[in-house]
Amino acid sequence: MNTIIKNTPIGGKGALDQLESEAIYIMREVAGQFERPALLFSGGKDSITLVRLAQKAFAPGKIPFPLVHIDTGHNFP
Repeated sequence: MNTIIKNTPIGGKGALDQLESEAIYIMREVAGQFERPALLFSGGKDSITLVRLAQKAFAPGKIPFPLVHIDTGHNFP
């Protein structure tokens, strides 16, 4: 696999920072536009990442919508 990693410009945002900013923007928009949003949480790496993004989006306050645990049935030893 050939992967090219471009340097982040000094003082600029890298690609990952831009994606994080976009995700935070979307979470804030959802919280502002919908009456009862919720964040589904299974405990997996994707869910944990979304919870962390929600924490960043609404810091220093609490996440303004409930986390709903979803049991996917995938339990690993």
